[in-house]
Amino acid sequence: MKKPFKFVIAALVALVIGGAIGYFTVEPMLNLITNMSVVKNGPWATSLAIGSTSANPYIRAWVAKHGLLALTKSETIYLTAYVDDNGEPLLGDCDYRIEGKAPDTRWWSITAYGSDDFLIPNEQGRYSWSCTEMKLEPDGSFRIYLSKTSKEGNWLPAGDAKELSVTLRLYNPGPAYYDYETLKTAELPHIVKEECK
Repeated sequence: MKKPFKFVIAALVALVIGGAIGYFTVEPMLNLITNMSVVKNGPWATSLAIGSTSANPYIRAWVAKHGLLALTKSETIYLTAYVDDNGEPLLGDCDYRIEGKAPDTRWWSITAYGSDDFLIPNEQGRYSWSCTEMKLEPDGSFRIYLSKTSKEGNWLPAGDAKELSVTLRLYNPGPAYYDYETLKTAELPHIVKEECK
């Protein structure tokens, strides 16, 4: 076998092995590095670097993969939950209550996503609830039902999704949300599992 041919075979093997290693390690590495700059509050987590010039390449890559587009943090803070208040994964076969008091912000919304990070297809065409359209409780608090089965009130259909995530968007939020320490204790909605099918 001639040397140029051996070199081409070796280069192709190295390319395939390198590509496989990269493919199977990039997601865990992105999650690991991104989680190092994350602040958590109950089931919710965020990085205040999202949408800022201080975001490192790993956070930018994570946003590109999971968030598609992000406004600057001066405009919006994104908090995402993959678990409920007990730390258990959000599953499509379970019914949840997302409830609390309105956050200190100009405008906010809660949106459900499937495991592919896209909106969950459903017959109702309902993908989120915002502060301007949901029905509030008599005390001014809110309650959203996230489930496959229809619910009275603010129902957010889970469609056929197996795994879920929920994003809370805060547009022009109050000062407590811009500091890591105060954000850890800020009052955020609870995600309570009611039952699973």
